[in-house]
Amino acid sequence: MRNYNKALIIVAVLVVGGGIGFVITGFASAGSIENSFNFTYEPISPDPIEDLTFNVDIGSLLFKYNTSPTASYAKIDVNIEITGLYMAGKTYLDFFHPNTGWWDNATSTFSLLTLPDVWFDPSHWFKSYNISIVVTLRTDVVYDLTALASVGSIEMEVADDVIINELSLTTSTGSVKFKTLGDNLFTGSVGLESSTGSIESYATRTNFSSGFQASTSTGSLILNYTNCLMGDNLYGETSTGSVTFKSYNMQYSTDILLNLKTSTGSINSDLYQHIIMGANVTGTWETSTGSVNVVYRDTLVNTGFRFISSASPGSINYSGNGTVTGSGGIYSSMNYGSATYRYQFSLDTSTGSINAEAYSA
Repeated sequence: MRNYNKALIIVAVLVVGGGIGFVITGFASAGSIENSFNFTYEPISPDPIEDLTFNVDIGSLLFKYNTSPTASYAKIDVNIEITGLYMAGKTYLDFFHPNTGWWDNATSTFSLLTLPDVWFDPSHWFKSYNISIVVTLRTDVVYDLTALASVGSIEMEVADDVIINELSLTTSTGSVKFKTLGDNLFTGSVGLESSTGSIESYATRTNFSSGFQASTSTGSLILNYTNCLMGDNLYGETSTGSVTFKSYNMQYSTDILLNLKTSTGSINSDLYQHIIMGANVTGTWETSTGSVNVVYRDTLVNTGFRFISSASPGSINYSGNGTVTGSGGIYSSMNYGSATYRYQFSLDTSTGSINAEAYSA
C-alpha cells in the first residue's frame, strides 16, 4: 500500500510539474505574427461589367472607392496579425495557404483560406486572429461583386454617382453594414445575408432597379431608405431579432411587395410619403413573438393606406388624425378607395401588440 501511495504521489507531481512547465513554456514562446500583402486587379481585356469574387475564411472585409485616379481596377490590402502562445518560429504559413495563391487575376477571385488546425500543435490551441482585407474599387467601373465570409464582418460604402450591377454580401458569423452616399444605381439585384450577426443598410438617392433583399438568422435588421427608387420587391427577414424599417419619400417604378418578418422580436416601421409614389405597394409585416409598431405620414391627396391587423392574443391600437378611420382589424385613410397610389399591409403577431399611428392628407 505504501508503494502504491508513493506511486500516486510521483504521478501527481509529474502531471502538475508537466502542466506548469507547459504553461511556462507557452508564455515564454508567446508572440505575434504580423504580415501585410497587396494585390491589384489588372484585366487583360476589360469588360463592361467586371466580376469580382471574395472568399474569406476569417477576417473583416471593407469595400470602399478610390478618391484619386488609379490605374488598377481593384486594389486589395491584407493585414494579418496572429497572436498566442507557442508562436516562436511560426509564420503565417503555419495557419494559411501561401499568399501566392490568394489572388487569381484570370478569374478575378480572391481566396483567403485557413489551414486545418493541427491538434498536436499547441500554437493552434491558443491563437487569435486580427485580419483585415480592404478593397478599393474604382468609381468609373461597373462591378458584379460577390463577397463570402465564414467568420468576420463585411462593410461597404458606395461613393456618389457610382453604378453597380449585382451585389451579394454574405457572412456566416459576423455583421453586414451597407451604405450608399447618393445618386447610385444598382442594375442587378442586391442581397445582404448573415447567419449570426446584425445587418444595417442605409441608402440615399439610390435606384434599386431589381429590388433588395436582406436576411439574418440571429441578429437585428435595420433598413433605412431616403429618397430612393425601388424597381422590384423588397424583403427583410430575421429569425431572432428586431426589424427596423424606415422609408422617407420612396418611389416605385412598378407595383412591388414589401415584406418584413421576424420570429422572435419586434417590427418597427416609419413610413413617410410626401412625393408621388408612382406605383402601389402591398406586403405582410409579421412576427410570432413581439410587437408591430408603425408610424405613417402622407401629405398627398392621391395617396392612401390600409393596415389589416391580426393579434392573437394581444391588443390592436390605432391613433391618428380625422382623415383616417379604424374598425376592428382594419385601419385606413378615408381616401383609400379613390387614391391613385396605395400602401396596403397585413400586420400580424401571435404574441404581442399592434400599434399604428397614422396621419394622412
